[in-house]
This record gives sequence, C-alpha cells and structure tokens, in this order.
Amino acid sequence: MVFSVRRLLLAALLVVAAIIWVGINKPVEGDVLLELTRRHGVTTADLLSLIMLAMAAVIAWPSRRRSRPAPDAPRVSSPPRNVPPPEPTRPVPGPPRPPAPPRR
Repeated sequence: MVFSVRRLLLAALLVVAAIIWVGINKPVEGDVLLELTRRHGVTTADLLSLIMLAMAAVIAWPSRRRSRPAPDAPRVSSPPRNVPPPEPTRPVPGPPRPPAPPRR
C-alpha cells in the first residue's frame, strides 16, 4: 500500500474545510433532516460537510498499487526470448589524425 503526501494533504484540507463549513453555514442551512436534540440537528447544508469528510476518507485511503520508480531510474528489462544476441560491432577506421603539435 502506498501513502502519498499530496493525497494526505488534500484530505487534511478537506477535513479543515468541512469543519469551517459547519461553523459558517447558518444562513443557508435549510430543512432539518435529523433532529439530535431540541436545539441541534443535521440540516441540508450539513450534508456538504459530510460529503467533504467522505471524500477525505476516500482520498486518504492508501492505494494498493506499487509505487512508481523514480523518473531518473534506469528501466531494467529482460531480453526477448528466442532472439539471438546481436553480434559485436567492429570499429570503423576513420581518416588519419593529424600529428599533434610539438610541446615546448
């Protein structure tokens, strides 16, 4: 399982936003869906906080895939089967080099 710092940070921001929303949603609360006490209950505006908390839980849940190798890491691949290895190449002679200037 893989934890990602970005995913955990996003989940934490969603939790903070959900907590802030519960405190400032008074003007848009709407109908009471579940009455907890005479003065407290869950309203339609509170559903947004519940959705944010559910999203945070899904985002923070570790993924089951393996972590990716670093982009600079060389990729190791196995040679294909039933293919002969390439023959070694011989250096091709080039034009002769000019003599080096004498040292003083």
